[in-house]
Amino acid sequence: MNCCQKRKVVELGTLISLVLLTAVIFSLASCGKKEQAGSPQVSRVSPEKEILYYTCGMHPSVKVSRQEYEKGNTSCPICNMNLVPVHKEKEKVVEPKAKGVIGHVQLEGKQVARAKIETTPVRKLHLSKEIRTVGRIAYDPKLAVAQEEFVSALQSHDRISKGDIKEITRRSEELVESSRRKLRLLGMSREQVAELEKIRKVQSNLILPGDRAWVYADVYEFELSWVKENQPAKVITTAFPGEEFKGTIKSINPTLDPKTRSVRVRLEIENPGRKLKPNMYVDVVIKSMYTSPQGSHKVLTVPREAVLDTGLRKIVWVDLGNSKFQGREVRVGPEGTAEIEGKARRYLPVLSGLREGEKVVTKGNFLIDSQSQITGVAAAGYGGALEVEKKKAPPIHQH
Repeated sequence: MNCCQKRKVVELGTLISLVLLTAVIFSLASCGKKEQAGSPQVSRVSPEKEILYYTCGMHPSVKVSRQEYEKGNTSCPICNMNLVPVHKEKEKVVEPKAKGVIGHVQLEGKQVARAKIETTPVRKLHLSKEIRTVGRIAYDPKLAVAQEEFVSALQSHDRISKGDIKEITRRSEELVESSRRKLRLLGMSREQVAELEKIRKVQSNLILPGDRAWVYADVYEFELSWVKENQPAKVITTAFPGEEFKGTIKSINPTLDPKTRSVRVRLEIENPGRKLKPNMYVDVVIKSMYTSPQGSHKVLTVPREAVLDTGLRKIVWVDLGNSKFQGREVRVGPEGTAEIEGKARRYLPVLSGLREGEKVVTKGNFLIDSQSQITGVAAAGYGGALEVEKKKAPPIHQH
């Protein structure tokens, strides 16, 4: 290779080196620009999404710092559930303004999905309840004697009132009133006493059943709102399997048994063939339909599982949409059942606090309630939950 050729090779190598160096410099500069352009996006953290600490949905007293969580402390030390983050925006308390509103809770999409929250619309339904209790065919000579005394007092008063001696007439009236009061205390209704006063004939089937028999049954205190006079009922007995004896509730005792917390009801039933004997045990079935205070049978209802009962008040969580829920205090009536798609479900009649069509949470409401305790928008639904406003301490009496 001559001198001229060597020079050309050196110049070509230098040119290639310059091209490579320029490419490297351009690449580094380009990367620097990308890094500069991207760096503000990486460091930009919305203060609304800032995690303050981690806690447990079931044990809000547990607080784990971000540093400890990142080290691996991701479970609740009490129940071993996964800890959930508490963000800065959830420290803000939403003050309830509307009457009956306890507070608001905003959940994240992941929390809603994890809790498998389900809702049901508030709607009007017919509620019923079937009460089953044990009764016996009446053998009540005490009541029969009391009826005889009442009839006798009425007859005596009729004769005495024709005289002119006012003192004797007054005493006969007192005797009649005393006999009437005794019948009421023994369980006869006002209508029954009035009927007895009209016909003046003792009910002999209180001692020996005839074509109609009396049945005495006890209904618990919490079931009393479902039991009414003149309500139909049926009686079943093991002595005659497969047979039903139909009847009517004629009276409800005015007094409650303090030991059993029950009230005695008296039914008059059909007794074809005089099969039923005194003191025979029977099963009594009373099926009743709920009637609202306004007299309507179709009433506003919510599923039983939608209501959190704190002992002090009853709370439901209403779905406002967009993962936002509102705690609402409600007044409800006695629990009944309704037929939904061929299945009997437990419902509560709503007396106040909800409107027809609103959606209430039936599954996941405990999670929402615990989240409300975490964020401070309402007290929790357990352990003295959702308590009414704290009572002011009474002033100290000074002498």
